Amino acid sequence: MRVLLAIHHPLSQDLGAPGVTLALGRALQAQGCTVDYYGYGDAFPGEQHHTALHNLRFPWKLSAHLARVARRYDVLDVTTGDAWPWARAGRPGAARRHALVTRSHGLEHTVSEQLRADAREGKARLSWKYPLYNGGFRLWEVAQSLRLADHAVLLNEADAAYARERLRVAASKLSIIPHGLGEAFQGLPLPEPLAEGPLRLATVGTFIQRKGREDVIAAAGRLHALGVAFTLTLYGTGTPEPEVRAAFPPSVQPHLRVVPGYAHATLPGLLAREEVLLFPSHAEGYGMALVEAMASGLVPVSTPVGVAPSVVHPGHTGLLVPVGDVDALVAAVRALAADPLQRYALRREAQARVQGLTWPDIAARTRGLYEGLLDARTAGSK
Repeated sequence: MRVLLAIHHPLSQDLGAPGVTLALGRALQAQGCTVDYYGYGDAFPGEQHHTALHNLRFPWKLSAHLARVARRYDVLDVTTGDAWPWARAGRPGAARRHALVTRSHGLEHTVSEQLRADAREGKARLSWKYPLYNGGFRLWEVAQSLRLADHAVLLNEADAAYARERLRVAASKLSIIPHGLGEAFQGLPLPEPLAEGPLRLATVGTFIQRKGREDVIAAAGRLHALGVAFTLTLYGTGTPEPEVRAAFPPSVQPHLRVVPGYAHATLPGLLAREEVLLFPSHAEGYGMALVEAMASGLVPVSTPVGVAPSVVHPGHTGLLVPVGDVDALVAAVRALAADPLQRYALRREAQARVQGLTWPDIAARTRGLYEGLLDARTAGSK
């Protein structure tokens, strides 16, 4: 089976959605598929810095590429919002027997609704340009791609429900297939109880409002004021350390460590001395950082977004708090700080819960989906 995986990002193992795309491709190759990729490096060769304009142009670049090469592939698996010009033009150049799959790494509509809700409550600021593209035309593009594709792959039930109920995509055209854990996160040793000392908190993800930045800052200040001894390390902020530190109260800054970036495969080693993951995200398609931190032996304190409701079971594998509820976030951390035995038990259970999320299994499910779609198209052409 010949597969093209296309995504509106530079292809890099150390980036979220692109890293997942490469991992899926390798796993499909291990299943016997031939896999090619198309990303920003192909659409915009030689360009190192990308803006919203590149995202706007990408569907047209991709469509021109597909018109030239689509006949080589059985399956065209393309991120949402990107294949609609080609599909609306009648899929020029495609083989008679082929399948067009659109893949969401987090449905833009649900993210947009949460962002608008945060803005109404004064928790986020939206640029005047937001409704023009990300909060406007881009949402139309995504809806078009969902309706025009043969099938859509989503990451969580909330996104699937939105596609069914709000975008009127038939349930038969939707599948929920999660991400898998990379090899670096599989078979890690059980976490050892840490020596007495401050509670070791960590975040993993970019230092932006959607990831709960303001909630983490406020919670850290309150925990310090309440006399909770802790350290907080922020991994993968994508923001320089001085800027991150300056966002926290001066009293908290001595307890911070900032790691703006890291090689993805080194994350388990970085997290080996941490205990609790703060994951107060306001919107997620999946939340790979959550699953990877659990696999590394951290107990999560998470909002119920993305994959969290499926893997974070309160009192068993972690704790859930409402989106934007700093009081609940502080209370959860205090409870974990006060009970080391329960904290360690939750760490062990969290790690065990995600061990079954492997790329070979995800690739087998994905290939099965592809084969079913191709068989259906064959039957429909008879």
